[in-house]
Amino acid sequence: MALTGILPPLLFSLAFLIPAYWLWTRNRKRVALAPAFTALLLAGTTLAIYWQAANHRQANHDLEVLRQSLRSDDLYGGADLREPEETLFFFSSASQALYRGLNYLPDTVGTVDSLLRRMAAWTVRSSNLPQWRSGFDWDHEVFFLAHAGIVLGHYQLVTTDETYAPQFRRIGRYLGDRLRRGHYKHLGSHSDENLLRPADNAAAIYALSLYDAYYGETLARDTRREWTNYIDKELHYAESRLPCAAFTPTNRCSIEPSAAATGLYIAYRAAAAPEEVTTDIPYREWLHYFKKFSGSPFSLSVRANMRKGEVARMCDSGLAPLECGQYEDAIGLWAAAEYDGGYTYFRLFSEPVFARWFGAPVDYASMRPARRVKALTAVALRTIGEAK
Repeated sequence: MALTGILPPLLFSLAFLIPAYWLWTRNRKRVALAPAFTALLLAGTTLAIYWQAANHRQANHDLEVLRQSLRSDDLYGGADLREPEETLFFFSSASQALYRGLNYLPDTVGTVDSLLRRMAAWTVRSSNLPQWRSGFDWDHEVFFLAHAGIVLGHYQLVTTDETYAPQFRRIGRYLGDRLRRGHYKHLGSHSDENLLRPADNAAAIYALSLYDAYYGETLARDTRREWTNYIDKELHYAESRLPCAAFTPTNRCSIEPSAAATGLYIAYRAAAAPEEVTTDIPYREWLHYFKKFSGSPFSLSVRANMRKGEVARMCDSGLAPLECGQYEDAIGLWAAAEYDGGYTYFRLFSEPVFARWFGAPVDYASMRPARRVKALTAVALRTIGEAK
């Protein structure tokens, strides 16, 4: 986080020195201590939060939560009623967070290796994800392709072990060839529906970037450029410069943008090619519609829908298999990190820091696996941003 991100809260804090000085010059020195102490407390809090970000203290804490939680055997079983694709998305997000964390925690590579191996082994089993079986139309399974590719890509990049290379190559080649033959248009997200989601296709581009990083190819670079042009020309929502959360195969908007679905599109698109993030228009447009002011320079929340006071229509369908109302702030933090959001990042980052300082620790181990996966997914999403 750049230092400019803390200027608004720092100036807000120092503003309390004005009444303190005014009271002091009028010989009301005891009363002047209250605003002076407030200024000192708020300025100190601002600098402490910045230190947490600059030294990855919060990221270290959340990465440890993920490392400990991913050791639980019940996350890799199938005895509960958990949705397999929710688990796949969690493993995809967790693998991305652990992968980024290695940049400044190289001594955890042994632990990360073993956890990525377990997630990769779960991902390639057809008993967990039936899309591996013959007969599935992968043209309508881009959610599976993207997130399975992300898990396997992070595993191979970290370990250089090619146990699951056949599956990873199959996904990478299929995505690259299919997107090119389809003139870089979207692939369907799930075979049991007829919706095309930009968020899932953006995740597929990120998976391709991992494929390129390992095998030295340029599938993601070429695909991302043409795919982005296709979205910009044809798929903007009528009221904004953002794509809808889901389209029909004829490019008709089926589900309007939502904070989580559109935020994932923005974050994955940036993560796939950070060197090509030359404009923050999608991110700024997203903030314009979805951020919710709190009146405090230390907090910011993200609403699920575009319009204040209105319920987002079919929001869960636009984010499937996830649910709206659970991940917006975490996705917003990740997007802010990708686009160097500065002050926005500071406000979203402050919430988990305050929760760690003043709240009771969350007992993830006591949760049933289905609920635990949802809670840990939010941790993983925000940690991707914290670990950048």
